[in-house]
Amino acid sequence: MKCVEFRKWNEFRGYIDEDRQVLPVYWRGQMKPSWPLASKFERTILNLNGGWKKSASKIYPYDGRYLPSGKLTWEKGFYHTTRDRYLGAFERAASGLRGSNPSGLTSDQWWALGRHYELVTPLLDWTEKPYIAAFFALVELYNQMNRTGRGMAFKGHEVAIYRLSHNEQLEGDGLRILSPLVDELGRMHAQRSVFTWLDSERYFELQGFLDDTGKGELLTQIKISDQALLDGLRDLKSHGIDHRLLFPDLAGAAQFANSNWDV
Repeated sequence: MKCVEFRKWNEFRGYIDEDRQVLPVYWRGQMKPSWPLASKFERTILNLNGGWKKSASKIYPYDGRYLPSGKLTWEKGFYHTTRDRYLGAFERAASGLRGSNPSGLTSDQWWALGRHYELVTPLLDWTEKPYIAAFFALVELYNQMNRTGRGMAFKGHEVAIYRLSHNEQLEGDGLRILSPLVDELGRMHAQRSVFTWLDSERYFELQGFLDDTGKGELLTQIKISDQALLDGLRDLKSHGIDHRLLFPDLAGAAQFANSNWDV
């Protein structure tokens, strides 16, 4: 994985403006650079076998805690059975809740629908737009800094924006790129969402997988200082990237109204 760092918002803007990649590129924003690039399901796996400890590595090879004697610590089939149990339970529970005449869904579409409603899934969210990714990372940091009620305190925190290039090398070895269409998911369309799905019992996050399989150059981590926070949010807001655009529903409207009092 490649890494770059920016202290000011206009430095990040310049980086994006100079990005002339012809291949598809996906972006993801996270509040903390130390968080692994892991789906909700993968995070449950990463917390097993002592992974919940503060000192535990969340990047492959995970301190070897899943292969203590050269053999996986769970029985054959446990990983996929546990993962797919979430989807089966969701499909059964969702019966009758999708309207009077819902269209049939593929497994990928069911996973995407469940992800939207906080189901534990193997899907990791990305977007086709870098500034949408930046918005999610900056807003999350802003909200955390405001929770104390003591005003903004800039202490050298950083957010992470990830850039993933999609060339002929990327998919394979268990990694897929998904962009399923589901009528109910207006948010997914507004956010220009795509998903990565790493179907593996060896790798439980994307960075370690890419580095270990010789694809690390496809991933870049961009760290942005909290000093760029307010400038970034104001710039994004002036260009229409806000809760109202990205969450086209009543919850998004409420968040948009709340944000007018803040940034």
